[in-house]
Order: sequence, then structure tokens, then C-alpha cells
Amino acid sequence: MKSLYLCLAPALLLAACNGGPEPVAAQPEPQGREETRNIRNTESIGYSGNAIADKVDGTLDTSDQRKGQLDQALDAQQQ
Repeated sequence: MKSLYLCLAPALLLAACNGGPEPVAAQPEPQGREETRNIRNTESIGYSGNAIADKVDGTLDTSDQRKGQLDQALDAQQQ
């Protein structure tokens, strides 16, 4: 019986070792703009944070486009 334990002990020890650490999962790319990341985090407390953040992102993008158009018009007038 003792010899059986002596044979099984190394096999069990080797089976317990899995050969190395598990690979770390890659972090997903954050969605949306930096300004709306906190809004997206409200999903965990029951708000539809992604839908709200998408609308805010769209509004900010439109605002940025309009600002660019106004800047171009201003630059054209100054020349």
C-alpha cells in the first residue's frame, strides 16, 4: 500500500502543476470619446449609459464639425 502512495504522489504533484501562469486577457478598446466614458459606466447601475453616451458622442461630433467649418470661414475672411 505504501508503494502505491509513493507512485501516486509524484503523479498527483505533476498533475497539479499546470506549466505556467495563465495568459492575461487583453483589455477591450474603450468605446466612444473620452468625455463620455463615465456615462457608459452607468450601465452597471441600471441606466442605458451606452445609448445616452452614443447620443452625446454624436452631438459632440456635430459640434466639432461645425466649429471646424466656422474656423475655416474665419480663416478665409482674415486672409
